[in-house]
Amino acid sequence: MALTAQQKQHYQENGFLILRKAIPDTELDRLDAGLMRALRSGNCLGGDQTYPAPATRFTVEGQTQDDPDLLFIAEHPAVVGPVEELLGGPACLSAFVSYLKTPGATGTGGDYRSVNSTGHCDYKTYQQAGSSLNWLFAILPLVDLDEETGPLLLAPGSHRSSRIVPVNGRISRVERAPAKEVTPLEDARLRRGDLCLMHMFTWHEGKANQSDHDRYGVYNKYRAVDAPPASGPQLFQEGALRGLTAGGARLLPHVSDLPFEEARLIVDRDGEILLTQDGNGGWQLPGTREVDPAGGVSVTGKLIDQLEAGLAANHGFAVPWMSYVSDHCGETGVRRYYAYTDDDGAIAGSTAGNGFSWTAAATLQALVENGALSRADAEAVRTWSEESWCRGIGESSERAKSQ
Repeated sequence: MALTAQQKQHYQENGFLILRKAIPDTELDRLDAGLMRALRSGNCLGGDQTYPAPATRFTVEGQTQDDPDLLFIAEHPAVVGPVEELLGGPACLSAFVSYLKTPGATGTGGDYRSVNSTGHCDYKTYQQAGSSLNWLFAILPLVDLDEETGPLLLAPGSHRSSRIVPVNGRISRVERAPAKEVTPLEDARLRRGDLCLMHMFTWHEGKANQSDHDRYGVYNKYRAVDAPPASGPQLFQEGALRGLTAGGARLLPHVSDLPFEEARLIVDRDGEILLTQDGNGGWQLPGTREVDPAGGVSVTGKLIDQLEAGLAANHGFAVPWMSYVSDHCGETGVRRYYAYTDDDGAIAGSTAGNGFSWTAAATLQALVENGALSRADAEAVRTWSEESWCRGIGESSERAKSQ
């Protein structure tokens, strides 16, 4: 399915596009079955409640699923085709989330930067899907979102009030729209089988379920392949990869059943990379092994917070932001790499003593060949130096919410 010029223009002007009855009834029934199996088996999140507890929101996280009857929608051509047209190229899946709200469940809360608003924007520097600079929602309701069930409200044109601003030649930041600049929210009038493609900066709100039946559906997040989430991607489990077809596997570039066990930071000052002594006569990128391997939707923001604490404790310096680079899977866990550009020389000034070395990125391979630097560290620096990605700023949730 190819989008028309008029549909693309509508998306650019309004920040969303609704494709009515995009998914056939037989496939919606299949998706219903997959979602209900996950809910009834307990493979979902609902606090301490089990389905069908009233006034409860249940979420089924796709990264922990292996049911093709649930996961097939992520690679459905009626979804992926329009997604990639709007993103401008190849896409991958940042988040797969199925939700179900039983009767009496509340609606969404306000934006974390605007406590007086009931609407919100899902671009967040601490969120593993939302911190990309080129992503969108693919929202598929599995019931009619009428007034009683709880409509999805959208603010047409609100995406234009947020701006991407370059920090330097590698990194950009986002100036998020304040609530006072957001256009009024309107009912999208979504019905079962409609597909709503929503811009990453569009303000929206999901209303409470005041009906006598469940409110449920899917809201996946897709990003451009060259726009990684700055706080780092969620890792999908191997079972989720097996739940897709061979062709759909390209949508999951970040897969591992291993826990996070370490995080390191590339500090780049005009092409020179900060190295620290590793205790064995060699060198490594600064970082910490004191990370919480627990999963969950905020795990990447937690990793940044833990890396910040480790840098201060182990190396005596702090950075105001960092941007995801890559992951290295070892035998027992995953090491995540971030990067920071020391544009004002503050880090250089505090790392001039023994135990630190500023080394030209081009010479790191020689250290690898001499056994003085790990190949994984050097490869992370190469990725940072050579990949022309669209990179944003990642922060811990505590830092983001304190500003």
